[in-house]
Amino acid sequence: MQSTTKKTTAFPVRFFGSLFSPRRMFANRDQFNWLQIIVLFIFLTAVMMMPIPFYYNHQTNFNLSPFLPQVDKMMASDQMQTALKDTNYQNQQFKDVKHQVIIKTKTNVAGFDLTKQDIAGHQNVINMHAKTFQVKSVGSEFKAKYVPGHNLKTNAHAFLVNSWYQSNKVMIGLFMLTALGMIVIGVNLILVNGAAFFLFLSRHNKITHIRSFREAVSLTLMMMGIGSILAMIVGLVNFDVTIELTVQSLSLAFVVLWVFLKTKFKDPEIDQTMLL
Repeated sequence: MQSTTKKTTAFPVRFFGSLFSPRRMFANRDQFNWLQIIVLFIFLTAVMMMPIPFYYNHQTNFNLSPFLPQVDKMMASDQMQTALKDTNYQNQQFKDVKHQVIIKTKTNVAGFDLTKQDIAGHQNVINMHAKTFQVKSVGSEFKAKYVPGHNLKTNAHAFLVNSWYQSNKVMIGLFMLTALGMIVIGVNLILVNGAAFFLFLSRHNKITHIRSFREAVSLTLMMMGIGSILAMIVGLVNFDVTIELTVQSLSLAFVVLWVFLKTKFKDPEIDQTMLL
């Protein structure tokens, strides 16, 4: 006698197989446990965050002003442009470097081979040497090497900002990934819990066949799948985290409407073919 066993669809296959079918989304809402739900949330969040390191890794220009405004102001000053215009710069290094104070105010100082006495008491510092320079601001210190790409004789600001950015690209990328990632996680938590909460409330009036909050969360994550993928594509083409979040939110709204029109959030009497 030969026994038969029901073939179980793997968890990821069940999720991806439901994304483009509103009936399967609703039918499979009870197929994920809480651990799988957490994995799905992490996956969709990671998809949204993917354009962040890609963008900053390929950036050639960087807006320093929002992060180090006083340092950026010194780099863009006429004094800095005049000082660098008169230097002997070859093969990515300055020749015959001597001690020179270019800018000095109560809080800011910039120059070549600054001494400890020059730097003492100043919050924002640009200390340039023959091959490298240091930037100190907001309690942090950054080291950088001079890199090609801009003519310091005509645009000292772009030359210094680009050198600083290219030398600290990995650190900046990690910082932006962390900062923007926290925003994406926060928005996703609000979207998932908000949508799931309203779906869950509908069960009290017997408007839908959603029986638990877990089912509501599972259904919400499946409905977010298309929007998260679209948002990632948009972010890879033209990165802007606000546009990504907008695409995801609007897509979720349209998919919720799509699922409702197809299922009314109710199970068919008999439709086992929808289960994956």
